[in-house]
Amino acid sequence: MRLSRPIQCLALAIAMVANGCAWMPEDGKRAELLPMPAISETLAEEAPAAGTTHGWPRDDWWTGFRSAELNRLITIALRDSPSLRAASARLAQAESVADYQAAEMLPSIGASAVMTHRRFSAHDFYGPNGGRTFTGAYLDFAEFSYHLDLWGKDRALLDSALGTARAQASELAMAKLLLAAAIGRSYFRLRSAEEETGLAGQAVAQAEERLHLAQLRWNRGIDVQDPVHLGAATLEAARQHLVALQTEVRILRHRLAALAGQGPDWGRSIAVSNPSFGEHFPLPEKLPLELLAHRPDVVAALWRVEAAARLVKVAKTKFYPDVNLVGFAGLRALNLKDLFLSHGSSLAYSIGPSVTLPIFEGGRLEADLKNEQASYDAAVETYNSTLLGAVQQVADALAHWRRSEADDAAQERAVRAAESEAELAAKRHRAGLSARDGEIDANDALIDQRLKLSGLESERLQAAVGLIEALGGGYLGDASATAAQPRRETAAFRDGGTP
Repeated sequence: MRLSRPIQCLALAIAMVANGCAWMPEDGKRAELLPMPAISETLAEEAPAAGTTHGWPRDDWWTGFRSAELNRLITIALRDSPSLRAASARLAQAESVADYQAAEMLPSIGASAVMTHRRFSAHDFYGPNGGRTFTGAYLDFAEFSYHLDLWGKDRALLDSALGTARAQASELAMAKLLLAAAIGRSYFRLRSAEEETGLAGQAVAQAEERLHLAQLRWNRGIDVQDPVHLGAATLEAARQHLVALQTEVRILRHRLAALAGQGPDWGRSIAVSNPSFGEHFPLPEKLPLELLAHRPDVVAALWRVEAAARLVKVAKTKFYPDVNLVGFAGLRALNLKDLFLSHGSSLAYSIGPSVTLPIFEGGRLEADLKNEQASYDAAVETYNSTLLGAVQQVADALAHWRRSEADDAAQERAVRAAESEAELAAKRHRAGLSARDGEIDANDALIDQRLKLSGLESERLQAAVGLIEALGGGYLGDASATAAQPRRETAAFRDGGTP
């Protein structure tokens, strides 16, 4: 039986769709996501033993230091920092791209109107219209197009855009964490620098008194001139130390103002107060590895892997036929007067599939696929590097915290011993058993010990901030999803291989 011409055309189209695909190269070996590195023994070795708390760290972790001024600084910075505003703008861009890709999955309906004044050539194939001039119009009340997503290309593009947006949201969270941590470190150093400036002022006063006593003894012939020269050198060194600390205080105030998105003069108003969390900063009872899965940079890197995996799928769909459903309905006429006065004979409409077949592309498709596969491999290795760096940062932060705790406790004992010695020296001087020099020496030793304690307390507070930063600062991302979700989706795509 002989088939009609429309059926013959349809059968030919189906055969072309089934066999008209470009050749797709086989997948090579792709990069693989690293599992969580072994760190349990390190955590057990460095696990905090006292002053622990539940639910740590919180998203607003800085409130745990109970410093009203620190809370104010970070609140202002999160609101006014230009770097955070730029990160927020990048997130808005990524979300708009995802919205655009979502819209691409919906049908497109529009309208158009075209008016032309045209002369047909008398020497072309226009038949009876050759050599004549017409003023006509095309008026389409409805133009329709819809991409048939047979191979999942549009869905993959949307998933990639969503992955990029989620990665950008995680990177924004990481920027907030880094900003808050930088403010915490700078503020605690400012606190110590202010305290050390006061102690350095006391050291200058002690040096001035020592020099005065040496000059009196020299003027009265009681002692040689050597102590005068030594006292003068000691006084100048003490003054230099004081000036250096005063300069550091100004620089720290400038830095905090810049981090908060303000000018240098604004930093002059920053008040310095001691944290009131007690003797030990409250650390968690245990440090589960799950906290690392919520680090913003780790989550962002994993979402980048997910986005790159979807783009590999998009590159693979380009080897298959692309089908669009298109149509229109409207009025069309060579003569404008016939457009509405032709009793419906100007009506035109059309609907049907439009198929494009990638038969020979000169290697473009293969190159595009290799490019996306290389991007995927790079994203995976970036994630692996980020994960290893995160684990190392946690281990280092724990070790630093433990050392700072031990050093601080030892220095407190040294300060108490120096205080006792200064009290004995003062009693001996008042009783006439020793010269004033002995009391000055004891006070100098006490000031030195207090300067060391101030610096170690600053290091201990900064170590606490570093540990919080290493564990992600309480970032949880989506409440209903963890970093395991993109890991599972990416693994499922990789195992599936084809669109």
